[in-house]
Amino acid sequence: MNGSELTAEDYAAVLGAMQSLSATYGARTLNEALSQWRLTVIDLEEGFDTEWIWEYHNELVCRDWLHAAWPLLTPRVREVRQAELDEWDRRFVAATLPRRKADGLPAGMDGRWWHDRYPRRITGERGHDLPPGWSPAPVHADDD
Repeated sequence: MNGSELTAEDYAAVLGAMQSLSATYGARTLNEALSQWRLTVIDLEEGFDTEWIWEYHNELVCRDWLHAAWPLLTPRVREVRQAELDEWDRRFVAATLPRRKADGLPAGMDGRWWHDRYPRRITGERGHDLPPGWSPAPVHADDD
């Protein structure tokens, strides 16, 4: 077996993760979730549009799916895809800031550390109210 071949057991685990998580996260594949995480991180690197500021945590659902799916995958699938996930997680951390823990705001649940971070850069109209805990305020892309 060469370094990239997956077995029927590997593919069955990916399908099983997709099926077991579809009720909670909607139907998505491992490839789709990793691709959506990549696109989310790229958007954050460019600046998160303040028009969608209150939808920010919804953008992180693809990472929630990956978090829930990872233990359901075979060690081989995790090994093959871990470097990709690590790279996008690293870039996410670089594109975000740690959220100030404000009263009444839950911390990232179940090890979901990405919910405890907010965009470093924003775009769009100025003057939008920012969510509690986004302090210091993100830099507006026009101010770079």
